[in-house]
Amino acid sequence: MAERSLQAFPRGIQLAKQALIQKRLRQKDLIGLVCQSRQPISKFFTGKPLDREIFVGICERLGLDWKEIAELPKIAKLTHKDNNAFDIDVLVQEVREKIKPHIQERCGTMRVLDMTHPIGLNDIYTHVNILEKITGRRRLGIDELLQNYSSEDFDHFGLGRIIERRIPGLEAVNKNPKLMILGKPGAGKTTFLRYLAIQCISGKFYSHLVPVFITLKDFAEAEDKPGLLEYISQQFSNSVSLQDVMKHNRTLILLDGLDEVREKDNSRILKEIRNFSNQNRDNNFVITCRIAAREYTFEKFTEVEIADFDDKQIATFASNWFNNKAVKPDIFLQRLEDNHRIK
Repeated sequence: MAERSLQAFPRGIQLAKQALIQKRLRQKDLIGLVCQSRQPISKFFTGKPLDREIFVGICERLGLDWKEIAELPKIAKLTHKDNNAFDIDVLVQEVREKIKPHIQERCGTMRVLDMTHPIGLNDIYTHVNILEKITGRRRLGIDELLQNYSSEDFDHFGLGRIIERRIPGLEAVNKNPKLMILGKPGAGKTTFLRYLAIQCISGKFYSHLVPVFITLKDFAEAEDKPGLLEYISQQFSNSVSLQDVMKHNRTLILLDGLDEVREKDNSRILKEIRNFSNQNRDNNFVITCRIAAREYTFEKFTEVEIADFDDKQIATFASNWFNNKAVKPDIFLQRLEDNHRIK
């Protein structure tokens, strides 16, 4: 078997088929979630060798232990020979399992506003859309303004609707290996970054990468002013394995809240991020920052903006937020419709 491929053994295939039934899925439902064509899915369920990353992704999507399905202990003897051959795919999965509790504890819950206790991120999360053109830098002609905006929009003093192409947040991250996400205060930047970390460590997004979530304010104010690589190692228990994974370009680096860094720390942190992203340029990066906070420029980073919620997203968020509360979602939504300025 090729070093970068795996195949399911008969018992593993049977377990996978049972998992499909339990989750009420068909084989074709996995297309688009872990790969873009039917061929790898067919190979998996017929026991043929396929790319290790896709194999692991299918198993994680079905809630299965990929090592058990592939009977990895037997295969590992083939990939770790006497010459200490290095298998990065095995190492990535080992590091993912090691840091999974840390990511789940750090990113799996949230507590804001009137909440008396933390709640699960998935209980409140609403999918976000991304604007590929920054609204504050968009220039419109008079004809386009008159065509796209009503008098009511102008009355909102800049708070009216923005007519711009939107794409799902995960699509934007998948499309751009280095992404700077801008947004208004409260737009959901931190929540989206935590969601990325949870989706990644759960194997639902970029299952071949190791997510690393860092709050830049905490990094900037850390004792002894460590470098970013040193700080990441400290946060993950000085994991040498994580550094090995990073050297092989298999991490998803999530840097949250650049605008929250104190002015006196700003230059140092910017320099750290630039140096770190250059030294690890083939890893994936996502940085969040409040729009118009400062003018930041990171080479090779694509800048996008979190879009305001549309009506469907507002309804979803309200339903989650007011669940089990005195105010019911439908009452809130009706009040919102009665006051367009608040909406």
